[in-house]
Amino acid sequence: MKRWLVVVEGDIEPRLEGPFRSERKRIAAARAHREDDPEKRDGLFGLDINASGSPEIYAFASCEVSPENDAT
Repeated sequence: MKRWLVVVEGDIEPRLEGPFRSERKRIAAARAHREDDPEKRDGLFGLDINASGSPEIYAFASCEVSPENDAT
């Protein structure tokens, strides 16, 4: 599976970051982005693409990407 981070800058302009080797690394990247965006202007989404190429996209919960919850 390939894991990507979708950053929607200003909730308008989407861009991809990744792929990431693990969910932990993707969440770390999302947390780092959130630290640089304390006003939460950008939307953060996970995008998984499985071996057959099917995509699945989902929104992160605030608690997942909050820098205060960084246990890495």
